[in-house]
Amino acid sequence: MSIKRMSKIVVALILIATIISAASMVFAVTVPEGTNPTNNGLTTTVGNIMGIIEFICYAAAVILIVLLGIKFMTAAPDAKAEIKKSAVIYVVGAILVFAAGIIIRLIQNVSKDTIKDS
Repeated sequence: MSIKRMSKIVVALILIATIISAASMVFAVTVPEGTNPTNNGLTTTVGNIMGIIEFICYAAAVILIVLLGIKFMTAAPDAKAEIKKSAVIYVVGAILVFAAGIIIRLIQNVSKDTIKDS
């Protein structure tokens, strides 16, 4: 698989995870007394799907970096300079993937806490 194709796949997975996390947030919900707003079937389902997509994104980021490292170790000295240039892009991408996952989880936890408090 080419590097451009893999980077497009990773970006698409990040966008999907962001959209799903936005769909799992609840804004201005009126909850009847005696019900548990956090025990919503849709929220649970979206949370599970988001977890699966997060896992796929994390796995893709780690696998790409490992493959790039193997490629670097087996490359000729002339090709190593080009691999180093692409490695910087992949490391920044992996950091963004992990940061996006953390930010999504923080937003989800804050929204759950807000619902519980109201």
